[in-house]
Amino acid sequence: MKKPPFFIVGCVRSGTTLLRDVLRIHPNLECPEETHFFRWGDPFATHRYGIQYFKNKHIQKHREIDGISEQEFLAIYRTSVSRKMLAERYAELYLQKRGNINARWFDKTPQNIYGILLLSAAFPESKFIHIHRNPLNVVCSLMEGKVMPVHSLMGGVNYWVEAMQIINAFKLGEPEKLLEISYEEFTNRPEEPIQKLLAFIEEDAGPLEIPAHYIHKENNKYKNKLSQAQIAAVRKRCEPYFTQYNYE
Repeated sequence: MKKPPFFIVGCVRSGTTLLRDVLRIHPNLECPEETHFFRWGDPFATHRYGIQYFKNKHIQKHREIDGISEQEFLAIYRTSVSRKMLAERYAELYLQKRGNINARWFDKTPQNIYGILLLSAAFPESKFIHIHRNPLNVVCSLMEGKVMPVHSLMGGVNYWVEAMQIINAFKLGEPEKLLEISYEEFTNRPEEPIQKLLAFIEEDAGPLEIPAHYIHKENNKYKNKLSQAQIAAVRKRCEPYFTQYNYE
């Protein structure tokens, strides 16, 4: 019997993609591109929920990367009755496309943190990985807009703060389902957090070897990109989590 899926969530620009790519090296683990199935607040199968998947070019591109055609996605969407069914059927199809149908699937969509309670209810056996990064570097990246659209300082700050508020509230109810990883520790000494993560999800660490070129240490670009006033504003707005996560 397959082990349940697990979910990587958190703030954008915090290393979720890097973590996913490292875990993909494991022969028993497969992850599609970002799905966003649990991100939106609108109920499943409503017009406002569905429009995200049929009008959003970014999400359509992810399906293209996964090798899933628009016709195939439309078929599983129209015959699903819940987010869980859609996620499971999409994952099954993705595993077929990968030629690894017996693998264990997982999902990496950082913004699914907004639906973590729905995820936990839909997949009660599953666990969650939260990777966090210094908000100064997160905000700096979002203001540059190289991967995501350009954000304002406060928009970038609130990406981080809201993720932290949600994850800390989640910890109060189901702490045993959550593992938190520091992006800085992960990029500095990746073997230790990966071993801890694989033990947490009950996977054998033996088959996973991380290529040296995958990991680059944090270079703290914010020191050259943000002004002292901006740094002070980010630190103030990100409390109490800035101190709680040892970024002080």
